[in-house]
Amino acid sequence: MRPVLAWETLFVAEISKFRDLDTRMAERRQASAKVRDLARQDRGRTDFETPFLSPLGWMIAVILNFALVLVVGLGTVLVPPLMACREQSARGFFAGDSFQACAGRGISASFQDFDRRIRRLVLRSGQ
Repeated sequence: MRPVLAWETLFVAEISKFRDLDTRMAERRQASAKVRDLARQDRGRTDFETPFLSPLGWMIAVILNFALVLVVGLGTVLVPPLMACREQSARGFFAGDSFQACAGRGISASFQDFDRRIRRLVLRSGQ
């Protein structure tokens, strides 16, 4: 234990001259009436406590967030191979090749690369 400093004792003693601990705690107990009554759920609510307009608003928000992440993720994986195949189609494909085959190869390679990166991140290898 550390030794009590003289000024700490003096400070505590000065505070206790003005008000004792029991009086302060009694005042705090009286102030607890500001706590919301859980039996009455519709009284005294603020806009902060009801962020959604309907009871299923949170589910709509979760679905929209999931859809946004899915669209951005798929766009990141799908768009670069499709743009590369579009450039290839402007130059011309090799014999027997098509836009569909090129896009399929590119998208497959992109998903494999994505899968490899996620596995590296999860397994913490390759850092």
